[in-house]
Amino acid sequence: MEPVPPLPDFRIDTAPAFSITGVDHAGPISYLNDQSEPCKGYILLFVCSATRATHLELVPNMSSVEFLLSLRKFLSRFGTTAKIISDNGLAFVRAAKELKIVYDHVKSPEVQRHLANSEISWEFVAARAPWHCAWWERMVQTIKRPLRKVLGRNTLSFRELETTLMEIEALVNQRPLTSVQLDPNEIKALCPADLVYGHHSKISLPEMRLKPRNKEAATSIVFSARWKYQQAVLRNFQRRFREEYLQYLRSAHIRDPVTPRSIKVGDVCLLRDSAPSRAHWPLCRVLGLSGGERTDLRKRSCLIKMETGQTFSRPIQLLYPLEV
Repeated sequence: MEPVPPLPDFRIDTAPAFSITGVDHAGPISYLNDQSEPCKGYILLFVCSATRATHLELVPNMSSVEFLLSLRKFLSRFGTTAKIISDNGLAFVRAAKELKIVYDHVKSPEVQRHLANSEISWEFVAARAPWHCAWWERMVQTIKRPLRKVLGRNTLSFRELETTLMEIEALVNQRPLTSVQLDPNEIKALCPADLVYGHHSKISLPEMRLKPRNKEAATSIVFSARWKYQQAVLRNFQRRFREEYLQYLRSAHIRDPVTPRSIKVGDVCLLRDSAPSRAHWPLCRVLGLSGGERTDLRKRSCLIKMETGQTFSRPIQLLYPLEV
């Protein structure tokens, strides 16, 4: 058995978001075209190697043309990309060649000189070695599985699905990565969105009541059946994604070659909550451990302090160490 190597430098170096980016397709996923006919589309994922942020694009097929259009949109948002890493998919191989042609045929000599040291490089992982791209394949699975379960046989239009994916992107990028120790009395964590935008972002539109308060509101778009369904998709995705992510956190800290990471006093953890709001990941700090005095001395209960300042006693099984 081959020993597991340490993380490469680009996974831990200080760099702008999406400087090194992994890219992959996920799908197929169904949507309705303009004639209300079911069609197959695909999700294109861009994953930052350092911040672990994710950017999602909806494409109607896996052709090189559609990928290049999505790549142009991505580079317009994140202009610091220096390297793209992918598997050997035909669309990616062709796109890498097309990108090389773009740099070889730049019209302006001044731009050519500027791009001499800033050309985007493309790296392909070894063929038939999916574990080489595990750091973005994991995000493919944790997004694709909940979305498929939520949609089921129901379908959204292309525009509705595209908007839902953008909201899912915001939800995924607000997952807590590591605790921030600015004040011992505060319980805070950094998330990918903080590292991408430089400040703490919020969900743009809050969750709404299920019933309107008056007749005028009852006729509005935001209380239409279609709008409510889109919100239900997003709400159910958040619940399922949270479960997928918590299961990943549980296994990430106990499997080889990582030394098992047990919960200690002072740790900031995620607390499993039966009904958290869509924009909230419940964080807590461990104040004390107890249990096992009459058996095997293993600690099975925790005294925790929530962000609100409240203290509770919870079983250790409901606490999950953060990703980093």
